[in-house]
Amino acid sequence: MSDITGSRSARAKRTGLTAEGLTGKVIAVAHSAAVTRKTKTGGSVRPPAIVTHLMGLMSLAMLFGLAFTTEAAPSSNVAYRRIDVQDTVTGEWFPVALWYPTRAAPAPLFLTGSLSVCRLPAMLCRLVTFEMQVANNAPPADGMFGLIVISHGAGGFSLNHRDLAMALASHGYVVAAPTHPRGKGNDISGVGVWIGRPKQVSRVIDAVLEDTVLGPHVQRERIGVVGHSNGGFTALAVAGAKPSPRAIIGHCQQHPDDAKFCSYGGSAAREATQKVGAIPDARDPRVRAIVLMAPNVAPFTGEALAQVAVPVRVYGAERDDLTLVRYHAEPLVKALPPQTEYVLVKGAGHFSFMTSFPRVLKIVAGEAARDPEGFDRDAMHEVMNPEVVSFFDRKLRAGESTPHKGAQPTPSRGSGDAKGG
Repeated sequence: MSDITGSRSARAKRTGLTAEGLTGKVIAVAHSAAVTRKTKTGGSVRPPAIVTHLMGLMSLAMLFGLAFTTEAAPSSNVAYRRIDVQDTVTGEWFPVALWYPTRAAPAPLFLTGSLSVCRLPAMLCRLVTFEMQVANNAPPADGMFGLIVISHGAGGFSLNHRDLAMALASHGYVVAAPTHPRGKGNDISGVGVWIGRPKQVSRVIDAVLEDTVLGPHVQRERIGVVGHSNGGFTALAVAGAKPSPRAIIGHCQQHPDDAKFCSYGGSAAREATQKVGAIPDARDPRVRAIVLMAPNVAPFTGEALAQVAVPVRVYGAERDDLTLVRYHAEPLVKALPPQTEYVLVKGAGHFSFMTSFPRVLKIVAGEAARDPEGFDRDAMHEVMNPEVVSFFDRKLRAGESTPHKGAQPTPSRGSGDAKGG
């Protein structure tokens, strides 16, 4: 037991997860908790010291065993299935992965990036596909659930954040993760990104609410979005920030040191951005809270970001060389209301927010599978995933309306209840 605790604590320390407020004060959130147990004896007769000692050890073992079992066990089994949704901009169909609570028993499921089931022996599937312990196509559990849409980064796909999706589903949420259509801009720029992506998220919400099996279980007032990188742009757009391609052009002219971001996608991406023109308002009032990870904020002016009126939790990566914290996460937090939650993950890179890749696929994934030297991606996810669940639990309470801009709920930097290994 002490070895397990020590290992978890060491992993949390290596992660270096911190929460940073607007004042710049850094507070450690990856920490281990000391547990104090008290024993009581009743009556006037004291048992022999050795008996008391043994009983105390047994009680402690049972208590700690119960504690570890409770922490590790999900609130519910998780089911998985796939649906296909049509893009309202291009008419193209795109796949959506769904996770949701179920009473059915889980089993290993091996999926490819296109959400096809692997038909090879399990030993081979485990090396080259994405494994999940889920009940495939099982019926949902009884009850009502919130809905979270997860929007991946440029060039990504539905399973990029599968561990977070399963964490949310095991705690009472339906989770929908689309593979955004690539389009001519390869999901990096152009109309397919600036207009298509936010509308695709809205269509996914429509599809889940209209689903004859899951729809009746979804609470309409408990809908949120998680977005990584370009998915962060997408979440901000559906939350009320109106993007402007000119803002990107101005950003790159003003900050030539942001070379990797401004050159991403090459000349084709820059040309597509210049041709987009005015972007319509893509706000979806059904979205009541958002979580952003290494978000692409360059398409928004400060005035546009100030229009976001839902609760926001932002994760920045200290060693992000694609969406530099000083040009993306930090300006975003300054433009949002003071109750915005901001976590700066020390040592993390841009892609550290994605679930780890299977062994062989790490070679194919390249940069997306690599982290800065010494950073433990899995340990960070052990801390971050429960935090995201807690954020939506707090901000998407049944029967409560979303706080509007100017409201002053109790500020929360989200660190005190984090469970670090």
